[in-house]
Amino acid sequence: MTSKTGSFAKRLYLPRALGSAVGFWAVAAVLYTLPTPAWIWGLLAFQGFVWPHLAFLLARRSAIPYIVERRNLLVESAFGGLWVAAMHFNLLPTTLLISMLCMNSIAVGGPLLLRLSLASLTTAVLAFTGLLNPGFAPETTPLQVYACIPMLAVYPLAVGGAAYHLSAKLAAHKRAFREHSRTDMQTGLLNQSAWRSILDEEYELAKRGLARSAVALIDLDHFKAINDGYGHLAGDAVIKLFSEVLAKVKGPTDTAGRIGGDEFGLIIRGSNIQQIRATLARLQQRLQQTFSERLDVPAVSLSIGFAEFSVHDDSAENWLRAADLALYEAKGQGRNQIAAAYA
Repeated sequence: MTSKTGSFAKRLYLPRALGSAVGFWAVAAVLYTLPTPAWIWGLLAFQGFVWPHLAFLLARRSAIPYIVERRNLLVESAFGGLWVAAMHFNLLPTTLLISMLCMNSIAVGGPLLLRLSLASLTTAVLAFTGLLNPGFAPETTPLQVYACIPMLAVYPLAVGGAAYHLSAKLAAHKRAFREHSRTDMQTGLLNQSAWRSILDEEYELAKRGLARSAVALIDLDHFKAINDGYGHLAGDAVIKLFSEVLAKVKGPTDTAGRIGGDEFGLIIRGSNIQQIRATLARLQQRLQQTFSERLDVPAVSLSIGFAEFSVHDDSAENWLRAADLALYEAKGQGRNQIAAAYA
């Protein structure tokens, strides 16, 4: 059994073990005052201290623990019907017992399992009321109230703890999924959608004078020739290698993303035009140095166009378009160049 198939059974194990143990004392406090056959006491001890471990083993050994746990809950509902009848419908423990069973059923299987559990409980109540000495004694003594206190206090804490653990895991999965949806799988950089979203936010900050920013577009020169001449695996290696260099060279507050097959974007924060040029030149140099050390990967050069934010940019799209025009200028200069918009 894998950890994924067993996790469901593990989450139910502690609440079930605690609930069964505290439920034992609540029911026992009532049965003690009634003429109760020995076999009823035996079943009560079995459910209170043996059943939780047996139920866990049954679910753990199953390929589909969820189905087994649904069946386990129906068995527990039948046990509950037995205790209701055996207690002669003593009001407080009966109410607590039914509430606990309903809570478990809704948590595991929703309304459908709740209906099945109530049917199982009702059938057991009717069957065991006829089998046992029928009686109706709803009064609850002070001692029985005290015996129910652990059931009132401990079990909700156990269920709450399990629910919190589950919600924390769901939140972690949600965060991981969100990050996964924002990431380009080949490079580990932001994908186009996520990068453009950050560019929109950066534009709003720059427009209000809250940030000094520039956007750069980076193109791998003659990348198609690498795919055609060396194959797509070699092209993928070039993309990955460049992404690693870009992630190392960019500043800690800068944001890099892959916005096309061989085109990348970089949002540079808090730098003047000389610093921007120096950063982009360092990116070119570091990449060439890396290629010189990696003879197994075909080398490429970089054409880069960048645009500092300008008050004339009336949208993030126009800001990006200015960088794109600068990129075309860099290519027109013979590639492996850096060109600035508005220069």
